[in-house]
Amino acid sequence: MANSDSNAEVLAQRLAFGRRLRALRTRAGLTQTAVAAAAGMDRSFYAEVEAAVHSVSVDRIPALAQALGVKPADLFQDTEPGGC
Repeated sequence: MANSDSNAEVLAQRLAFGRRLRALRTRAGLTQTAVAAAAGMDRSFYAEVEAAVHSVSVDRIPALAQALGVKPADLFQDTEPGGC
């Protein structure tokens, strides 16, 4: 039972992170292709991160933040009123 709880928590975190990325990307007026290229990753992988299929390593966080024009910490903050 505890394992399924932790799996659900991981999925919830991935979903929230993906929504944050998408919100920051659209706010910046960027395409998935542009962000992925600037962050040095494949567009399809980036799209799957936004869709919570995959997560990124901590090594990718600075590149993603730079591509989106934000600080790394901003990737973990709520980007919409009322949270994500």
